[in-house]
Order: sequence, then C-alpha cells, then structure tokens
Amino acid sequence: MQKLPQHVETHKTRINRVFDLIAIGLFIAVIFYTLFQWNQLPEQVPIHFNALGEVDNYGSKWVLLLVPMISVGLFALLEFLERHPEWHNYPRRLNEMNAPRFYQSSRELLNRVKNLSLLLMAYTQWEIVRVGLGDSNAMSQWGFGSILALMFIVIYIGVVQQRKIK
Repeated sequence: MQKLPQHVETHKTRINRVFDLIAIGLFIAVIFYTLFQWNQLPEQVPIHFNALGEVDNYGSKWVLLLVPMISVGLFALLEFLERHPEWHNYPRRLNEMNAPRFYQSSRELLNRVKNLSLLLMAYTQWEIVRVGLGDSNAMSQWGFGSILALMFIVIYIGVVQQRKIK
C-alpha cells in the first residue's frame, strides 16, 4: 500500500455551512428560551425520560446549564474532527487516488452527524424546560425519535456512499 499524504485538502461545502448555521441558530434560540423561562422554572426539573418519554428522574434546574456545556463541547470536538478527515477510520482500499473522495465524504458525514447531535441536545433542553414548566407531562417521542432516526439514516447513507468509492 502506498503511503498516503498526511493531509488532503477538503472544504466545507455551502450546504454544510447552512447546516451549521441552522443547528447553531436553533441551539442559541433554545438557550435564550431557557434563560427567558428561568425564573418560572421550579427548583426541580426533569433530568431523565424513559423510552415512552415519561419523566423518571428529577434534579436541580441548574442541570439545565450542563446540557449546553456538554453540547458546546461535543460540537467543538466534532468540528475539530470534521476538519481532520485524515484521522477518520477508512477501509483498506483507501489509496492516494481515492483519498480526496473518502476524506470529503467523511467530512460531510461528520458535519451532518455533528449538527444533528446539536439539534438533539437542543431539542432535549427545550423539552426539559417545557415539561418543567408544566406545558407538557412527557417528552415527545416523535420529536426525539425523528431526530435520532434521521441521524441513523444519515449515517447509513454516508456509509453506503463511501462503499461506492473505488
């Protein structure tokens, strides 16, 4: 096998930039929603939901500050990895000729997973606040499940696309 270059130039596509802006915008909106509702929230808010979306554990409303911190950390890590597709895991058929296609494909897949992860965290935060305020008594299975299903579909499509690279 030929020695591959350490770095192959890839770029963030326009659609990936749009996905970034949408995910970041919705995440920031949920943070502002949380801050706007802070004084109306009870001291104990839902911190965990079961598979049916029902609350099965409560904790301090200060936990609501932890979700955005985890989200920002995860987003930053995935953004860093997105910029370094040469570090991703590839099949043995990776070579100097197909490396640019593999790297670009992997970067785009990671971009979508990164943004869907941020949306999932923002959705979870939004639902915690809604349930905490009494606007709902459970997390919507449809909302959470839809984002999660979309993430699996995106990963599946990305893997299929990479399998087509020769």
